[in-house]
Amino acid sequence: MDKARVCALLVLKSQKVRFYRFDSSNRFCQSDPGPNGWGSASGIASVTKSITSTLLGHAIASKFRARTRGEFHAILSKPVDRFVKDEQPPRSAYNGVPLDRAMRMRSGVIWRENGWHGWFSDNEQFRRRVRGKWETVTEFASKYRGAATGPETPEFNYSALDAAMAAVAAEAMLGNERLTEFLEHGIWRAIGAEAPASWGVDKAETAIGPCCFRATVRDLARFGLFVLNKGRNADGRQIIPSAWFDIATKGHSSIDAILWDNPSFNPGCPLDYRYFLVAVSGSLGFHCDRTLRAVHSYLSRRRPVIVQISDWGAWTNGDRLQCETLKVHDALVKAVR
Repeated sequence: MDKARVCALLVLKSQKVRFYRFDSSNRFCQSDPGPNGWGSASGIASVTKSITSTLLGHAIASKFRARTRGEFHAILSKPVDRFVKDEQPPRSAYNGVPLDRAMRMRSGVIWRENGWHGWFSDNEQFRRRVRGKWETVTEFASKYRGAATGPETPEFNYSALDAAMAAVAAEAMLGNERLTEFLEHGIWRAIGAEAPASWGVDKAETAIGPCCFRATVRDLARFGLFVLNKGRNADGRQIIPSAWFDIATKGHSSIDAILWDNPSFNPGCPLDYRYFLVAVSGSLGFHCDRTLRAVHSYLSRRRPVIVQISDWGAWTNGDRLQCETLKVHDALVKAVR
């Protein structure tokens, strides 16, 4: 708890809380005061991508009546511009890119998530122009170009812009309903959330797919349980077809591995990447944020759900902390058998 600067750690098994600890001594953890941490909302960044992914599956099932893997794949094989229309020229590099590639962060769109910082970095530009509501996601994306062409799938490139475009595509499928409303009326209500979630939006009021989500720790655990149960709520009702979770979590064989020469490769615990989800040692996790607020939602084949919220600063020693944390989670899984 101290070494990883953990604010909150929750272990859920069989729909019961088996362990919970909240550290109010960390000043970072006091940003949302509440009784012993219960009920206070936590801001999350990249874990939002996993919520975006699940909402996309829900949108495809609702709009196109997809129920089987083949029906989902038929929609995912369509290019992003089939759903997202450019608002101004020039056309962005997402035109012609299958939605499936964006979901696996293999769009081929040039984006520097890691290793390039400062005022002109892609992340900083996104923060100021999109999160600051100067531009919509599609206006912002129109400035980007692709590095790869042809039938071969581009290499993995961790990209907030891929997730942002996925959220825009999901909302476009809904017609007149906002993605934020779709979340509240659909998944959030289905999981029995104890509090409303909040989500940052762009200039067009479209949810920002890669970040800026706020929810309580217990609601994040409820969402984790929902994914673990392949779209069934606590009452056993199928909200999203299980076929979506087969696609989103089982991957595409070796193509989903993050290779050693990739900036996202972690030598201590090699990871595979799914639809905005990571996998390690037979378990599934929502991505560990490389931001001030690091969140792990850890889903194991042994069926506990673990939610951890930590302050890792600017990812200093983040790769090592990530691996150590996953080992701690393995120990917790064994302890609650």
